[in-house]
Amino acid sequence: MSKTDDRRITLNRETNESTRRLKKSLNKVKWSHALMQIFWTAGPVTTLGLIGGYYIGYGTMPSVQLLIYFVSFTVFSGILGLVAKVIYDGTNDHLEEQSERDILNVTDKLADLILVTRDKVVQGYEGEARQREAALQLLRRVDLTSYGVQIAFTDLTGDRRIGEIMGQIYAYRKIGLQTKVRELYAEHQSHINRMIDELNQNSPQAARELKKWFTGNTSGRLKYGVPREKYFLQRIMSAIENNNPYLMTYRDVEEMMILAFELINGREIPTLTFSYSGKWKYASVVDELERKRSQYRVAQAKGGNRMRALSAYLVEAGYASGEQLPEGLDISLLIARVTSVMDRLAVQARQMIKNKETAPGKVKHLSTVLENSVELYRLSYDGYKEVSKRHQELELASKKWEEMTKQSGKTPGTVKVGSGRRGVRIKESVIFLNEEERLDVCRHLSWYFDKEDINRQSYSLFSSFDNQGGMSARRLAVEIAVALEPHIKLSKPEIQRNINATKAIYLGGLSPDMSAVQKQELGIRMAKEADNEMGLAAIRLADTLVHQYNVELGEDAIEFLHYNYNAGLKSLKRVAERKETIRDKVRKKHAMPPALKSPKQGWLKSLNEIKRVASKL
Repeated sequence: MSKTDDRRITLNRETNESTRRLKKSLNKVKWSHALMQIFWTAGPVTTLGLIGGYYIGYGTMPSVQLLIYFVSFTVFSGILGLVAKVIYDGTNDHLEEQSERDILNVTDKLADLILVTRDKVVQGYEGEARQREAALQLLRRVDLTSYGVQIAFTDLTGDRRIGEIMGQIYAYRKIGLQTKVRELYAEHQSHINRMIDELNQNSPQAARELKKWFTGNTSGRLKYGVPREKYFLQRIMSAIENNNPYLMTYRDVEEMMILAFELINGREIPTLTFSYSGKWKYASVVDELERKRSQYRVAQAKGGNRMRALSAYLVEAGYASGEQLPEGLDISLLIARVTSVMDRLAVQARQMIKNKETAPGKVKHLSTVLENSVELYRLSYDGYKEVSKRHQELELASKKWEEMTKQSGKTPGTVKVGSGRRGVRIKESVIFLNEEERLDVCRHLSWYFDKEDINRQSYSLFSSFDNQGGMSARRLAVEIAVALEPHIKLSKPEIQRNINATKAIYLGGLSPDMSAVQKQELGIRMAKEADNEMGLAAIRLADTLVHQYNVELGEDAIEFLHYNYNAGLKSLKRVAERKETIRDKVRKKHAMPPALKSPKQGWLKSLNEIKRVASKL
């Protein structure tokens, strides 16, 4: 052996995780206290208990041998229990720590992704429109100072004078000087009204915001919650059902991430649902139709989202081009093209194995890509196995509803307050995640973040999320829906209605430089302060009763909803006065879902062979 070999030093890593966990669990035990408790129980307590019990039962004192037996039994039982506790703490505490890390990690990433998506929303505009959208984001989501209001309205209107006026009005209104506010209002009303008329032509949203802030009709302090984007859940579910991610917007993606963020951090969303009794045959048919539609959507999401993830992965890995697998491609065509790429990968793997001169790095890379691709394909296949079954059930439910609507055009009656066999029962409930459900959702999203290579570092996170067209953002929204569905039944219309009727938690204090713990603390605090008023939920429920089930609202029912849930009287009366026939709920015949075959044996054979070769390199 040469001197060089003698001087060579091996660098290795030695881990002692098991020892560390054992020491940690041992340190948790107060040994003096535990041993004292054992000997106290085994000594005086056991002796006195045995003597007293034995004397009462048998009228004589117990023998010394019996006394020794019971004392020894107590000592050994206590020691074994103590050892079992140390072992349990050493294993269970590790799992609890891992669970806490998963929750913290998902909270951290979701918070950063929310900020990325907000930037994406603004990025989608140009010129003056981008400036207005940025100002709207500030006004909707940030609790501003008077100077902040001035900046926001200057950008919103392009008029610095209006910005100064709005900043002054906001400052005086905030400290309660309404006399000064009225003076400024009277002085500048004509100027502001002209600007509102001008904004109405290009940006009705900006015009409404200016009018609302000028008149003081803002929706309370933002820390109690911000209005959600209307019908964002319905658009996401429609995107899933139609296998078209572009049916959802960036703002929908943001709302979906905020919903997950608030539920993970303990938000409890109150709900109003109803049950009915009586001869409402068509009502139960509607419910059945919506249940089948929900099940179909979930099955579609599991299959379609994984297939689009596989498509994006093949492009990112360099084995397919963006032209070959473009974003938004029809799912049936996408499956055919992905299958073709997978066939080519399998052929390349076999050729590399035969060509022994191929660089080891290329072999290992192709082995990894093929393994990940087969796994994603298998996940998509598992999802699509259920789609055909759910599609048949949905078609049968649609046909039954169509037949029912042809036979019935009558209203089932009027909602009345009071007891009776026939009527509506309003049920108050809460949407939330318990500890086990929260952990399950976080594990699912943590797995997805790993698959999408969304790392903790902001650079990697932003770059991986910022691909063309934002397809990864839309896939994430779908994945969140899949993660939440088993626990809160997000696909149910009544759940969507109730979530849309509440305010989202205020995240204006969120910033990229916050630590993961700070983001979690912010989420928990805002979840506790969020407004849980049920007035809007009651109005939405009344609207559903009138326009989906064709029930009439009487005066007593309107008063009942107003008194119990603080629902606006004017809004309830508008709902009741809209005399409409039963909505045409008959859906057009749904297209047959794409047929996905199981992973080809040729792929699996090539994968096994190249993995065996790569392991030897």
